[in-house]
Amino acid sequence: MHDIPFGGRILQSLNLKNPRAYLLASELSSLTGQSLTSAVISALEVSLPARKNRLGSPRKAEDILAFARRFSAGKSPTSRSEDHARDLCDENGMPA
Repeated sequence: MHDIPFGGRILQSLNLKNPRAYLLASELSSLTGQSLTSAVISALEVSLPARKNRLGSPRKAEDILAFARRFSAGKSPTSRSEDHARDLCDENGMPA
């Protein structure tokens, strides 16, 4: 179920006053065979998740922190990154 904005009221119209927005929506509508409204909804359904992913989300931060906790569980609290480099690289700094 989608969240309904505006205090639970469902707005019944979408007015594209910008000629470029109307042209793009019309072109998408024509290409997909959808109504103008359906074309706009489809475009927004694609754009919103992509934008949210780009901005990052609390869920991503939680996942990163959970990974860090799992990774660090077996490490000494006093270990440093250079200690790990010694284990992973040879004397020339190349992967071992």
